[in-house]
Amino acid sequence: YQRRVRGCFIPTTADNCTDPTYYRTDDVCYSPYSWTLIAAMVFYIAMFATGIGTLAWTINSEIYPMWVRSYAISLSTLTNWMFNLLIAFTFLDLTRLLTKYGAFWMYSCVTIVGWLIFYFRLPETRGVPLEHVEQLFS
Repeated sequence: YQRRVRGCFIPTTADNCTDPTYYRTDDVCYSPYSWTLIAAMVFYIAMFATGIGTLAWTINSEIYPMWVRSYAISLSTLTNWMFNLLIAFTFLDLTRLLTKYGAFWMYSCVTIVGWLIFYFRLPETRGVPLEHVEQLFS
């Protein structure tokens, strides 16, 4: 249950509500600046969706040979969603084990290792017809 307080719907933590710019209502601490969280999230999603967000799906559609492409893309999509599910299920346990900072540092390290593997192992496919991409991996 959230009440609208001065145009703000997003609650901040109720434990730290001593700042006079915050409004305490029903054990929820509201801030007039909470809209910045929504704006930042919308900006992040817009930039991710138009930039690196499509990269995985583009690479995924190019690297498989024609004879197995549809089956391989289906399996890689399933794998992608299974790992998303795994992260969603284990995130809270991971934050208890490593703290929030430790969990995000672990995710950052895994991302950097993955980026390095792709940077050094993935061949350039720009200008190569789809029929010839299979030869790059042999």
